[in-house]
Amino acid sequence: MSFKFYISALVVACISYVVYQKYLNTNPSIIKKPERRYDYIVVGAGTAGCVIASRLSEDPNVKVLLVEAGGHMGYFTKIPLTATAAQQGPNDWSFHAKPQKYSSFGMWNQTPVIPRGRGLGGSGQINFLLNGFGLPEDYNRWSLLGFRGWSFKDLKPYFLKAFGTTESEFESPCVAGGYCNESKIPMHLKKIDENNELMNIFKRASSRLTDRYTLFRKATAPVLSGRRHQAFDAYLKPALNRPNLHVMLKTQAVSVRFDDKVASSLYVLEDHKYLNNIFINREIIICAGAIKTPQILMLSGIGPRDLLKRLKIVPVVENSQVGRNLHDHLNVPLYVSIKKPISVTLAKVFSFFTAWDYYWKGEGYLSFPPVAGIEYKNMSALMLFTMGSTSERLLRDLSNYKPQVFRDMFPFNNDTSKEGFVFLASCIQPRSRGFVSLRDASTTVPVVVNPNYLHQEYDVQCIVKALRRAERLISTKPFKDIGAKIHWPRIERCLSLWRYSSQDQLGLQRRRKKLKYQKGVERTKPQTRTPPKTRRPLSPPDEYLACVTREVAVTGHHVGGTCAGGNVLDNHLRVKGVKGLRVMDASIFPSPISLFPNSVIIGMAEKAVDLIKTDGLL
Repeated sequence: MSFKFYISALVVACISYVVYQKYLNTNPSIIKKPERRYDYIVVGAGTAGCVIASRLSEDPNVKVLLVEAGGHMGYFTKIPLTATAAQQGPNDWSFHAKPQKYSSFGMWNQTPVIPRGRGLGGSGQINFLLNGFGLPEDYNRWSLLGFRGWSFKDLKPYFLKAFGTTESEFESPCVAGGYCNESKIPMHLKKIDENNELMNIFKRASSRLTDRYTLFRKATAPVLSGRRHQAFDAYLKPALNRPNLHVMLKTQAVSVRFDDKVASSLYVLEDHKYLNNIFINREIIICAGAIKTPQILMLSGIGPRDLLKRLKIVPVVENSQVGRNLHDHLNVPLYVSIKKPISVTLAKVFSFFTAWDYYWKGEGYLSFPPVAGIEYKNMSALMLFTMGSTSERLLRDLSNYKPQVFRDMFPFNNDTSKEGFVFLASCIQPRSRGFVSLRDASTTVPVVVNPNYLHQEYDVQCIVKALRRAERLISTKPFKDIGAKIHWPRIERCLSLWRYSSQDQLGLQRRRKKLKYQKGVERTKPQTRTPPKTRRPLSPPDEYLACVTREVAVTGHHVGGTCAGGNVLDNHLRVKGVKGLRVMDASIFPSPISLFPNSVIIGMAEKAVDLIKTDGLL
């Protein structure tokens, strides 16, 4: 019977995909050939690009061109639970970083893979949808770093404009079928179900250990009627019937052309093959992301002097900070098994009832990202990832782990019915900084990406503290009541620091050897056995956890900082030294947002539109 359920779910999914591709992927604004001149050109249809193109085209008197290197995103990117389905496919740039010196020892060639969205919606269509506005001190750091006018107070009106709230835990007041008529708020937020048992257990455990440095947040995501509702759905999609908005897909921006340091046109590769030059009346706004944006600037002649000279790129403005200051969050997965059947498993996901709940009701496992909550403790953080099944076939290649390392992290990786969850331990303000640079002056040659993960020992110790916090949480009664047990990663390279056997990892008791009696030897009367003491949970030393961190930590998908405000940009997001060119994406962050940046980018893009319009009038 279960096999029939799997087949039925697969048939329903395939039919939905065909219908989506045939009837929902056509819009009049999507064109093949551009006009010769536009008022604004927006580069990149990611989160910020969708907001800016939509808002600028609200004025029918201006012509806007949105250039996107990818195409339409696949159907499964619409389903909140299946965010990773598009990674390392045609909708993902799949940047491979340089082999790392201080981290990634458990990956092939010590090379982390950094997913970045490529297509309508960008990384906002392949992320885990988590909403958050950071912490107020995040924005205070920006001001100290010379990026002023972007405090939490400055951005609050734009968060309200986009989301109707500045709260991380929020359920949008709109009805499930549409927008609020009164306020016309584009983004729709949904909180995790209040009855979610794993979330409530996590919250109760956190409250038992809470102090003034602890902050717990329930998972909140931009979901509408069980479907992803990111910037593409909320902003760009409703605007795709405007005659003054043109969108070019599979068109890669190459470089900006300047006349006397004033941006005059954009070189693009149509269909990634045919070079074209499109002129502007007002501005070019680059929203290509923290890796592609500095590449475009450097190919345009804006970047470090030595690099431009070596690649024989005509310099327009020399700025050594272009491509520098790359920062990202890292996550260390920690698997926890449980005895109560309350987690999300592959066996539950691939069932007829799950497909029925989702496609007919917009509910169930598929309708919300697999995260229950987040706990902040000083600069460390823990996210509870509710998937109990850690399939090697589905997950290993996404992170470039070596096979044995993956198996050493997740001892039950082939059990599709195993109940459990994964704590993701992170540091919300990492201090390590990397860079993006060019290998060649050609756009066909991949850029050099060196995140320099864990260069600063502080980042390692910050993650170790998060792992220790997970250990304390699991020892509380709420987690004990569901039989929670940590299965520490058993990494071969680190075992010299802690004796930890495969039996220890699986939680198996060692069998005592039976004594063999020899003939002629008198047997003594067996002694009365005392009841065995309760076995204390195994606890690794900090040195072992630090070793594990350097071995298995993976990207949190929050790359930013490579065109930082204050260094590369002025306070109005204009590229320093030239006119008619701005940047708006995660590359402008002088320092990290504490965990989830996507909602912050939407609010900042709303403010950027106001700056563009105001500066244009001036």
